[in-house]
Amino acid sequence: MASQGTALCTPLPSPSRSRCRPVPLRLQSLGVDPSLLVGKVLRKLSRSSKHPTLTLDFSDNTTFQILVDGYDPVHRGLPKELEMDSSLEQLLTTGQAHVQWTIKDCALITLTDKAFESREKEQRWDQNHTGVAFRFVEDQMWHCVWATLTDHDRGICVFRSYDDVYIDQLHRFPRKRRANVPDSPIDLR
Repeated sequence: MASQGTALCTPLPSPSRSRCRPVPLRLQSLGVDPSLLVGKVLRKLSRSSKHPTLTLDFSDNTTFQILVDGYDPVHRGLPKELEMDSSLEQLLTTGQAHVQWTIKDCALITLTDKAFESREKEQRWDQNHTGVAFRFVEDQMWHCVWATLTDHDRGICVFRSYDDVYIDQLHRFPRKRRANVPDSPIDLR
């Protein structure tokens, strides 16, 4: 499991105080400030079966996603996957969960994990990466989401590394009506 590394502002301050974001591992940070989620009531969490994405639907009809930095659905490269603490993992066994939880705190954190490659010779190194941590009023536990990259050879993991995640808002637009669909239902009686 991932372990919390050192961010610019440690320890995590209370939600009432301002929070510094960790030093981004890239020149320009992506997404929105995680503090925008504080106070929102989460209605549904859903994990994509095709992409490393966790979608968060809130009671105010806003939707945010936890995404992997650099993921391109057309040029996927090494398989990327979102991982999370065991309580969130158990909640999402069916791919989605309906809840009524208020986000008490949300932040980007720096994690440090052991990455490795064992193709020609075994190599291990510490990999710093950004995760999303949040807690709910209802359970007071910190939950964390992070990304892994893995490669397998004949069923054996030969490479494991980590990537940054970020939060972005998903803007849903009303779907356009198709031209051949009538505006009102037809009474076929």
